[in-house]
Amino acid sequence: MMGIFFLTILGLWIIAAAVLSYRIPRWLGIKKHPGITGVLLFPLVAVFPVADDLIGRWQFDRLCEREAVVTLSPDWEKVKRARNREIPTVNIDGYFIPIRSQRMEYFDVETGKTFYTRQAFHMYGGFLMGRFGQNISCWPKEVNSTSKKINLDRLLNKGEMK
Repeated sequence: MMGIFFLTILGLWIIAAAVLSYRIPRWLGIKKHPGITGVLLFPLVAVFPVADDLIGRWQFDRLCEREAVVTLSPDWEKVKRARNREIPTVNIDGYFIPIRSQRMEYFDVETGKTFYTRQAFHMYGGFLMGRFGQNISCWPKEVNSTSKKINLDRLLNKGEMK
């Protein structure tokens, strides 16, 4: 049923995009080749509702490839007890759609030094997809293997005890 609804909406939008593409050159007063201008406008008008999502998703993917990482201190093996440092999730400026950064830091209880960090990102879609509650997140690929390697759960449990 959702598929039929989606196809109906898509069909209506394509018709509306064709009508708009035909009328926009006339509204703008383009007298020379309004038909060709309308044909050239059609792909832009048709993609317009999801353009911010397409551009935003591309930016989000590049950000994730570059900065969604795990950092482990070389002397992590000396850590006996650990705690999580609360860092608020923040909005990142400079992107086409809103992106939030989530950084997690774990520190050695004895020294207070951070020995393990992981960086994640979240986006909630642009104008159209954001209305459907779409949430996309990226986490470092090695987050699970690194947490297991250092036995993070055991270190955190020991850090809570005293």
